[in-house]
Amino acid sequence: MTTQKEDPIIGLYRDAFPDCARMIRRMGGDLEGAKDAFHDALLIYMEKEKAGKLRLHSSPKAYLLGTAKICWLNAKGDATTSSFPEGFEAMQEEYDGVEEREQNLLRSLIRSGRKCMQLLKAFYYDHSSMQDIATRFGFNGRRSATVQKYKCLEKVREEIKSREAYA
Repeated sequence: MTTQKEDPIIGLYRDAFPDCARMIRRMGGDLEGAKDAFHDALLIYMEKEKAGKLRLHSSPKAYLLGTAKICWLNAKGDATTSSFPEGFEAMQEEYDGVEEREQNLLRSLIRSGRKCMQLLKAFYYDHSSMQDIATRFGFNGRRSATVQKYKCLEKVREEIKSREAYA
C-alpha cells in the first residue's frame, strides 16, 4: 500500500479557505467573492514563494487570510491604499499575533473540557440552535443549554485570565 503525500497547495486550501469564506461573509461578501479573493491570495503566495520573496512572520494560513482580505477589499473598492504592498504589509502586521492568540485560546478551550468544547463548537461554529444543542447534549431544554453554554464560556474566560493570555 503506497501513501501519497497531499499537495501542499491543496492542504493550504483545505486549511484556510473555510476561514476565508467566513471572514468574507462577515464583511458582507458572498461565496464567489471569497473564492476570487482566496484564489488571488493563493496565487500571490505561490508567486512569492517561487521567487524566494515569501517572508512569513506568521503561519501560511494567516498570510493567506490577510492577503485574501486585502484582495477582497481591493476588488470591492474599500481598500484604504492603492498600493498593494503597503496595504499588505499593514495587514501582515495585524495578523502576526493572531496565531499566538489562537493557540492560547485553543489551550484554554481544551482545558475547559471535551463537552464544553463540543457545545461551544456546536453553537459558534456549526450555528446550531439552542434547542438542537439541548437535544444533542441531553439537556432538559433550551434554557439549560443556554446556562451550560454560559458556564463553558466562563470556564474558558477564567482559564484565559489565570494564564494572563489576554491583554
